[in-house]
Amino acid sequence: MTNLSRRRFLSRALSATAASGLILPGLSAASVGDSERKFLFVLASGGWDTSYLFTPAFDNPSVDTELDATIAEIDGLTFVDSEKRPSVRTFFEDYAHRACIINGIEVRSVTHERCEQLLMTGTVGSADDWPSIIAAQSQHTRLMPHLVVYGSAYTNRYTNGVVRIGSNGQLPDLLDGTALIRSNIPTPRVSGEVDAAVDAYVRQRAAALSAAAGDPGRLSAGYGAALENLAGLEQLASSLTLDPVDAGCERDLASDGASVLECFAAGLSRCGMIQFDGWCGERWDTHSGNDKQGIHYQQLFSYLERLMADLDSRTGSSGAPLSEEVTVVVLSEMGRHPQLNFSGGKDHWTYTSAMLLGAGVAGGQVIGEMDSTYQGSPIDLASGAVTSSGTDLLPTTLGATLLAMADIDPGDHLTDGSQPITAAMA
Repeated sequence: MTNLSRRRFLSRALSATAASGLILPGLSAASVGDSERKFLFVLASGGWDTSYLFTPAFDNPSVDTELDATIAEIDGLTFVDSEKRPSVRTFFEDYAHRACIINGIEVRSVTHERCEQLLMTGTVGSADDWPSIIAAQSQHTRLMPHLVVYGSAYTNRYTNGVVRIGSNGQLPDLLDGTALIRSNIPTPRVSGEVDAAVDAYVRQRAAALSAAAGDPGRLSAGYGAALENLAGLEQLASSLTLDPVDAGCERDLASDGASVLECFAAGLSRCGMIQFDGWCGERWDTHSGNDKQGIHYQQLFSYLERLMADLDSRTGSSGAPLSEEVTVVVLSEMGRHPQLNFSGGKDHWTYTSAMLLGAGVAGGQVIGEMDSTYQGSPIDLASGAVTSSGTDLLPTTLGATLLAMADIDPGDHLTDGSQPITAAMA
C-alpha cells in the first residue's frame, strides 16, 4: 500500500486542529527594524543549591556550605567560586557585566511540579506562563511564538501560540517525513477528488461551528491560515536545525538553545524554553550526595558559555546583532535546605534564585540576599537594596519584571499588584 505524502499527512493533522479551534499562528517574518525583545528560558530542573553559586553563606553557622570554596567578585557581581567549577569563573569573566542575579525568590511550596508552576505563572490555577504571555503579545505574526524545545509549558488563553519540538525531536520527524517511514500504520494515498471533498467538508464544519459560536468565518479563516502555515513550515523545514543533539549521557543544552536562537533570528519565535537536567540527566534534586550540585553547575555554565557565544555571533531578524534582542532567563523551581540531611544531601527549600542575561538587563549586580535564617530579604524594587520596608520577592515579582522588560503592562496579567524590579532593568 502506498504511503500518504508528507504534505497530505500534515494537512490531515492540521485539518483536525483547525476544526477544534486550535489554529497554528500565522507565518510572517518580523519586519525590518523590529525591536521586540525575545526571551530564552533555561530551567535547571530539580532544585539547585544556591549556596554553591548565587548566595554565599560561609559566615552563616546555620548553613552547611561547600568545602574549599570562596567568595569571588567580577565586575561588581559576587558569587561562590571553586577550583572544581572553572566554567563558572570563565563565564563570569566574560559575561558578569551583562548578568544580574536575583536572590531570595520565595515559591511557597516544596513539591517540584507546584514550585515550577508557581515560578513560571505565579499561581497554581489555570494561567499562562511568562513566555506564553510574552509571545502572545508580539506585534508580529509568528509561526512558532513560544518554542518549547524541552521542558514544560503552562497555558490557558494562549495555548495556540505554544509549539513543542518534542523531547525526542518529534516535530522534525513530522516535517521531514521520518514519522511516516517509522509508522506501522498504513496510510493509503487518496485521489484529488477525495482530498477536495475532505477539504470542503472541513471548511463546511468550520463555518457551522463559527456560526454557532456567534463568530461566522473565524474557524474557516483559521483553517485556511493553517494550510498556509503548513506550506510555509514545509519550505522552512530543510533549513531549520530542530533535532536534539546527544551529548553522551545528557542533552546538549547549547544545541537546544541554538535551535531557539535560529528561530529568533528567522523571526519565527519570540520566546523559547530549554531545560537542563544536570550532569548525565541526574537532575538537581540532590537528597543525597549534595556535592553533585557542583558538577551540575560546572556543566550548566559550560553550556551557557557556548550559548552566549552563539547568541553574540548571530544577526537578528531586524539586521541588528541578535544579542541586542534577546534576554536569557536562567532559573530553577526551588532551592535546597540550608543543612545537610543524614544522607549527605539537602532537601527542598522554598527560596530560589534567578539570573538574567543580555538585552535589557542592568548587569554586574546581585539583587536580594538570604538572611540569617536563610530566607529571602525584602528589597527596594527601584534600587535593589535590601531593606526591611521593601518588597518580598515572589514569582509574580519576577514575572512582572520580565513582562515589563517585554514592554507589557504587568497589571494586565497579574492580579496581585506585583511590580517589576526596575533595578534589574537597563
